[in-house]
Amino acid sequence: MEEILIVEDDRDIQRLFSICLEQEGIPFSIVSTGQDAIDSVKKKVPDLILLDIMLPDMNGMQVCEQIRFLTSSPIIFISCNNKDSDKVLAFSLGGDDYIEKPFSTSVLLARIRAHLRRNRIIQKQKTSSRQLAFDNIVIDTSSRELYRNGEIIDLTTKEFDLITFFAQHPNQVFSPEQLLDKIWSIDSFSEKRTVIVHISNLRKKIEEDPLNPKYIVTVRGVGYKFAGNQNH
Repeated sequence: MEEILIVEDDRDIQRLFSICLEQEGIPFSIVSTGQDAIDSVKKKVPDLILLDIMLPDMNGMQVCEQIRFLTSSPIIFISCNNKDSDKVLAFSLGGDDYIEKPFSTSVLLARIRAHLRRNRIIQKQKTSSRQLAFDNIVIDTSSRELYRNGEIIDLTTKEFDLITFFAQHPNQVFSPEQLLDKIWSIDSFSEKRTVIVHISNLRKKIEEDPLNPKYIVTVRGVGYKFAGNQNH
């Protein structure tokens, strides 16, 4: 049975999360501090984490950064901050989603279901080993590792999902909306900015010149495509 870890110190929001998840029949546990969250993940890895940014002992960004050394489970940030810079930082540290307060419980549950569903797909993919090789990049879909010039590149969960999807559909153009639907499975519940940030981060990690990308190419006015040459 899938289980969610809630990291939130506000009692009212804790109760709101509890009511929502109990109605869905999803097991969960609640901690109120960043350190408790880290300790909890060390003891038992949750299937998804709802992480508040403003915590009494440390910033949620710091918590995410440390948790990413322990698990690749989806992390949904919950924050009253709506600045693009905060969202960019959250995604760059390994966050998978970002929900602003106040939020709709129906949207929250839709995103939770989407991430859990995506997680199940990932677990199934791990059972079948396959490598995708393009020029100096190798993507191992079973170990969920990407190598560039023989060196492993550290990618977040969504970054790996995104590059794998591109590599499985070379030279096909996808709009930001299509990528949201395919990778995040939340379509209208998210923003194109999410795709833009993840593609920017990916380019910095896999491209020799991120400003003149060789692999993830922008098709002006339409979207993006993967232009690598597959090795045989």
